[in-house]
Amino acid sequence: MPKLEEWEIKKYWQIFQGLKPTDNKLTGDKVSPVLKNSHLNETQLTQIWDMADIDVDGSLDFEEFCIAMRLIFDLVNGNITSVPSTLPGWLIPGSKQHLIQAKNAIQSNTTGFSDSSDDDYQLSSDFDWYLSPTDKTTYESIYSSSCDRYGRIKFDSLSELYKTLEKVPETDISSAWNLVNPKQFVTIDKDQCLVFLHILNQRSNGKRVPRSVPASLRATFSKEAPDYNVDSHQGDIKTNGADSRESNTKKSFGEGYLNKLGTSKSNLVKSGTDFSATKGTEWEEVQLKRELQDLEDLIKKAEDEKNNKGKDDRLGLVKYEFEQLLKYKESQAQELSKHKNADFASILGNVEMIESQIGQLELFLQKKNKDLEDLNSQIEALK
Repeated sequence: MPKLEEWEIKKYWQIFQGLKPTDNKLTGDKVSPVLKNSHLNETQLTQIWDMADIDVDGSLDFEEFCIAMRLIFDLVNGNITSVPSTLPGWLIPGSKQHLIQAKNAIQSNTTGFSDSSDDDYQLSSDFDWYLSPTDKTTYESIYSSSCDRYGRIKFDSLSELYKTLEKVPETDISSAWNLVNPKQFVTIDKDQCLVFLHILNQRSNGKRVPRSVPASLRATFSKEAPDYNVDSHQGDIKTNGADSRESNTKKSFGEGYLNKLGTSKSNLVKSGTDFSATKGTEWEEVQLKRELQDLEDLIKKAEDEKNNKGKDDRLGLVKYEFEQLLKYKESQAQELSKHKNADFASILGNVEMIESQIGQLELFLQKKNKDLEDLNSQIEALK
């Protein structure tokens, strides 16, 4: 499978920086000279731009710029004969997978409305929000096998699980994801993942994906843990008949996926472009600054809500967690800065040492030239 190589990403980064991006993005005017230098026709260049501008904001960030450059080079070098109709999975940045999924879901709903409507009529609206202990254990096993070291889950992290859900279309999977991820973050946490998996489980058993979640479960999306007890009184969450379904749901949902995973993550298929090659470069610093800014915005929003609504322990907890994450990101940025300064100091020291050695060599050369002149004078005297 093709992929972006480390040297390739670094080369694109040099070009990207040379075009002097504003707020880490390039407008069409700045990218236009590079596009036109490829000598591709206007139709192809327009298609490439539309393909690369995933978030449709009229400009390209570095990841989107990499997509455009790779498509251009593949066309110029003859690796492909035309601009692909859809972006290859290996070229999609992990941070933008959810945008592609949402776009595909919209297109599927538009083009296949009649067929999906016929299937939807056969589904039951009797959705059961209750998470039985057996189901919860299954969901936690899937979560533990797929999350990153920070306990976060990306939409594409469960791509292998989606393949086992033959009765669940991609549009419903995307709808379930958006339901538990209303703020459209790239990742979700454990509690959101458990609810997401429960929705998929219910959908695979013939239940229609709901349009909203109960108010009592929205606490999960604010870092509050839901009550999984069978005697729980969580609003309109139903518990009747749950125990009789435990064995059936456990056997069907996620069983093949967990058997395939075993106890390791080595069998997980990761798709999308890996930008880890930029670790230690200026691009990593740009990403850290962007994350810091996002965290500061979230903290400010939490403070505004707290001022408007009075004291709220939940907002205080969220603020504290964001502050701790902010401190962690700041320490990362400081470490990166230290490494860069240390590298610069090391290079400067090497230059000074080389200059000193050159000076010594020049003195040595002068001495030897003088000795040579003395020898020539003695030879002349002997004649």
